[in-house]
Amino acid sequence: MLALKPCSRLKQNFVRDSPPRAFPHSLFLTNWRVVAASLLCWGIFLSTSSFGQTTSHSAPYDEIASLIASRQLDSAVKLLNEFLSKSPNDVRAENLMGIALTEEGKLIEANRYFERATQHDPSFYPALKNLALNELRLNRPADAASHLEKVLQFSPKDPVANFSLAEIYYSEKRFQEAAQRFERSQELPFHQPRALLDYAASCAQSDQDEKAARIIEKLPDSAEAPLHFRAGILLAQITRYADAAHQFQIAWKAKPDSYEVGYNLTLADLKSRNYSDAIQTAQKLISQGHRTSELYQLLSEAYEKSGKPVEAYDSLRAATLIDPKNENNYLDLVVLCVDHVNYDLALRIANVGLQHVPGSYRLLLERGAVYAMKGQYEDAVRDIHAAAALKPGKDLPYFAESMALMELDRMKESIQLLRQRVVINPNDYLLLYALGEALNRAGTTPGSPQAQEAIQSLEKSVRLNPDFARSRAVLGTLLLGQGKVQQAAAQLQAALRLDPDDLTPAYGLARAYRKLGNQELAAKYLSEFEEFKSAERNQYKNRRLITILRGASQ
Repeated sequence: MLALKPCSRLKQNFVRDSPPRAFPHSLFLTNWRVVAASLLCWGIFLSTSSFGQTTSHSAPYDEIASLIASRQLDSAVKLLNEFLSKSPNDVRAENLMGIALTEEGKLIEANRYFERATQHDPSFYPALKNLALNELRLNRPADAASHLEKVLQFSPKDPVANFSLAEIYYSEKRFQEAAQRFERSQELPFHQPRALLDYAASCAQSDQDEKAARIIEKLPDSAEAPLHFRAGILLAQITRYADAAHQFQIAWKAKPDSYEVGYNLTLADLKSRNYSDAIQTAQKLISQGHRTSELYQLLSEAYEKSGKPVEAYDSLRAATLIDPKNENNYLDLVVLCVDHVNYDLALRIANVGLQHVPGSYRLLLERGAVYAMKGQYEDAVRDIHAAAALKPGKDLPYFAESMALMELDRMKESIQLLRQRVVINPNDYLLLYALGEALNRAGTTPGSPQAQEAIQSLEKSVRLNPDFARSRAVLGTLLLGQGKVQQAAAQLQAALRLDPDDLTPAYGLARAYRKLGNQELAAKYLSEFEEFKSAERNQYKNRRLITILRGASQ
């Protein structure tokens, strides 16, 4: 299979494109006849310092070139041998002999003539370029690159030399240099769909996503299906999911029975929020007999985001039946049930999952979270403690256990646990947030060592992860208690901006604006908080907990 299996409904990946380790013959420039014709022109019409001299033995270059072009190679070689016997140092004749032998498939012998020409006149770069091209055919990219770099010293804008070197650099994963060489090769990359995609991939790997997308736009619809598939992968990697879906769609029309193409088309439509098309493609794949766990996972997410929770649940149930040992299916089902506030069903699913995948670290964490949501904190602590024993090096179980201990009002134990873990890992933003939260709930006096410890922990958590709203919300509350009203308002506003669904910070903002004399804003935020609290607040709190656990446990 070309597509990577997704880790879960929340983390699905496209297959990644990687350049070949060796320089394959299929990447060799353009069609060899075109290259040969180009070699012929270079050998005749480009002049060097030695060409200004008139020799007593004038070579019939045009006649020989015509013979080579018409594939009368024996006649061409005969004439060249006659001429070289009289003028053994004529670089143009040596170059033409190399071309003729190349056309006969005698690459090693041809290279000897190209090398002789460069020895007789080091500035005669047409022979050097021809030598490099033959080295590519012989799969000797290092030698070819050395010759091409010398060619570019004489002719920096030479499109074929730049193009050839770009392909070599690409094969060596020197993407930025490859992109620069492709740029200097003028229109050559756009004459070969494979080379066009190499160019686009080089740009994408060099953080030139816009340019990569523009290059892929030039890929003709008539290109082979595998090239459109690769184009889709490249676009997905730079998060151009709608464009990726378009490329996968073209590939799928040519290969309608391909599971890999259909799966990636489904995923691209899902990520571009085109849920109806994602559902349609997934259903078509299933009707073709592709009943896989990963496909049902995609279908479930498409149904859920289309507002069809029953179909989403059924799809995930199908995934568990197909692959009962895949913990991701149970994890996704638990999240789906939590999203719809069905904690009893979430708990049953977690139990079934643990029967099939005993000792699952992530399932134990999620079941512990569900117990906490049901108010069964002793059970929650038991599961989370068991998860910690499975992976003692992980900080997440200690974070979850500390939160459950807080709900049991066992603040001293929670604080002690968190202080111990922060010593081991002082740069975990979740542990620092939880420590600040626990100290705040335990009660702090403004200016006390405990208050300072809480503020310092939360400030460091914000520095480590500025986008985590909860650290800012608790920090704002503590700063407000310290009388630092402006600073508190800034943190609380940031928390609301980062997580607009959680209006808990609105209460602190109401207090802050009252102290700042802005009664209108104070009333506004107080009203919003009053609407948010009670059942809705608890429901959001539960979803937030499992979201934190899922995101951090990937």
